[in-house]
Amino acid sequence: MNPTAKSLPALAFEYISKHGLIAQGDHVLTAVSGGPDSVALLGVLTGLKEALALERITVVHFDHRLRGKESDEDREFVRALARSAGLDFRCAEADVSGFARKRKISIEMAARECRRSFFSKTASELKADKIALGHTADDQAEEVLLRILRGTGPAGIQAMSPFTQEGIIRPLLFAARAAILEYLQESGMEFRNDSTNFVPSCQRNFLRLKVFPLLKEAFNPEIVRTITRCADLAREEESWWKSQVQELWDDICLETAEGRCALDLDRIRRLHTALARRILRLGISIVKGNLSGVGFVHVEPVIELVFSGKRGKSVEIPGGIEAVGRGGKLFISLKSCGGPDELPHEPLVIRAPGSYVFGRFSFELRSGEAKASLVPDSDRDSIRMDREKLKWPLQLRFRRPGDRFHPLGMSGTKKLQDFFTDCMVPRHERQAIPLLCDSEKICWIAGMRMDDRVKVDSDTKQILMVKLVRLSGDGNPLCSALDFHAGD
Repeated sequence: MNPTAKSLPALAFEYISKHGLIAQGDHVLTAVSGGPDSVALLGVLTGLKEALALERITVVHFDHRLRGKESDEDREFVRALARSAGLDFRCAEADVSGFARKRKISIEMAARECRRSFFSKTASELKADKIALGHTADDQAEEVLLRILRGTGPAGIQAMSPFTQEGIIRPLLFAARAAILEYLQESGMEFRNDSTNFVPSCQRNFLRLKVFPLLKEAFNPEIVRTITRCADLAREEESWWKSQVQELWDDICLETAEGRCALDLDRIRRLHTALARRILRLGISIVKGNLSGVGFVHVEPVIELVFSGKRGKSVEIPGGIEAVGRGGKLFISLKSCGGPDELPHEPLVIRAPGSYVFGRFSFELRSGEAKASLVPDSDRDSIRMDREKLKWPLQLRFRRPGDRFHPLGMSGTKKLQDFFTDCMVPRHERQAIPLLCDSEKICWIAGMRMDDRVKVDSDTKQILMVKLVRLSGDGNPLCSALDFHAGD
């Protein structure tokens, strides 16, 4: 299909090009539930395959086992859709209800975690470059309003991004649901309707079915476009804020170690409160691994602690985090990193990319081609290595006497013990820091420093991306550890 003016494929082609969502030769996993949005996404991408120079499209479908026979019919519908388009099809299922009960989270959140884990695992196995999701402008508007109603700050208003560092893309995020349905009707494409979407049984459905019709009638028929514009503006401003915070961080952060960072109290006090708040949020995210469950009400007591000048007082933050002012420093740290008795005694062997749980950590390993547009910069918890410089199999283990490695950017090797001393890692915490190794060397001191011998350079052809996620203190594994039942 050649894009025509003002058609949905034409607009999608412009949107994809504008945001650099797809590069020439990409292999794109397309998540298809069978609903109108995902079916339209598949239709648009297959129609634009030649124009976008896509190498391959694979259809992926996840069965949440929540709707019995209806779920089975959705799976077979998507399977047939993929077959008719001549595309590879992968599917999996998991007990989402059981996972939600175990994690004590909502069904909606559990379903999202399980889907994402399956998509990520499949992308690693198939060496896919991108994972395309069918979110639309209506979904974006609903997400923005939900976040505002839950008390989000400015960063939360940006809601969903057209792309993420993990390779997730949303090629239809610009399109209103009405345009999606019009495209499907004109194209004669069938789709499935999830019956649960028409019952206001959760907050998102209530917004969609009750609130937005009233907003369109009473305020603005184009309310979806108005709200998504706010998200776009917030995203641009957050990009600027992020650069400002990053410039200050190296001066304000005095030390970092596994599960802890120390910040210069005097430097923070000289900042505007808005900037100080963002510095503190960054510190919490580095220690915790994310900002899930951390809101305004949790950060404000830390702000008060900083500007009150009270020493020795502590503030508790969700996720087992504690902030304490002491000796001109603000220490943000995990209250407990786990004792030696809780650590795995044997190394975990890794023979291929995928998702692995090791003690209180989850590791996501993904491989791909070394394309500049696809490779995110390494940070504390996400790194990229030259896959051809690794001696497989890999393994996860803890330190051993005499361990040495070659710190990135330094000349020669260094004793691991000396490295920990230089980084001011307390002795009782050193044994709980995981090491990602190959058969010859330590490749990454997880969350701290990569080995120089596995770095990506101009000759790199294949990369291995590794993401570290700290698990909750109760020991419950993330969804990546679920036993998925997969099918083709």
